[in-house]
Amino acid sequence: MKKLMMLSMAAVLGFAGEAAASSTGLRKITNMGCAVSDNTCWVEVAGAAAGPAGCSGNSLRWSMASTGGKNILSLLTGAFLAGKEVRFEVVDTACYAESPAYPTFHYINFN
Repeated sequence: MKKLMMLSMAAVLGFAGEAAASSTGLRKITNMGCAVSDNTCWVEVAGAAAGPAGCSGNSLRWSMASTGGKNILSLLTGAFLAGKEVRFEVVDTACYAESPAYPTFHYINFN
C-alpha cells in the first residue's frame, strides 16, 4: 500500500503545472489498453462524458512517453484489476494532441 501511495504521488507530480482541469468524480474503469503503433494508452470509464466540448467522452487518452505516463499505466492497471474507482482530473482547455477526438487528464487518484 505504501508503494502504491508513493507511485500515486509520483504520477501526480509528473502531471503538475498543466492547464485547467475538472474532476470526473470517482469512476469505475470498464476497459483499458495501449496501442502498439505509438505511445498512446486509454482508459474507458463508466458515467457521464468528461472533457472539453470538442472531445468530450468516456475514453480518456494519455501518452506513455509523457512524464509519469508509465506510472499512470501501472496505477490504472492495478486499480482496474482490484476493482477500485479512480478520479481523473481532466484537461478542460485541450483535447489529447495525438488523437484530438479524445480528452486527456493531468492526474488521477483512488478511492
